[in-house]
Amino acid sequence: MTTYGGLAKLINRPKAHRAVGSAMNKNPFAPEVPCHRVVKSNGELGGFADDLSVKIKRLQKEGVLVKNGKIIDFKKISV
Repeated sequence: MTTYGGLAKLINRPKAHRAVGSAMNKNPFAPEVPCHRVVKSNGELGGFADDLSVKIKRLQKEGVLVKNGKIIDFKKISV
C-alpha cells in the first residue's frame, strides 16, 4: 500500500502526485500491476478507472479494511 505522493517521490518527481494518479487511472496491466493499492496520503481511496467498488473489493480481498471510502489503520499498513 502506498500513496500517489509516495510513488511520485520514488520517481524523483515529488510534486507529480497528480500525474501518478493519472497514470494509475490508465494502467492497462491491472490487477497484475496493482494500481488499486495506491491511495491518497490521508488514507482515502481516491479515484479508480473502474467502479470504485471494484477497488474496495480488491483491497478487501487482500485483507485491507475499508470504511466510508477510507482505509482503516492506513498509517500502520502504508509504506
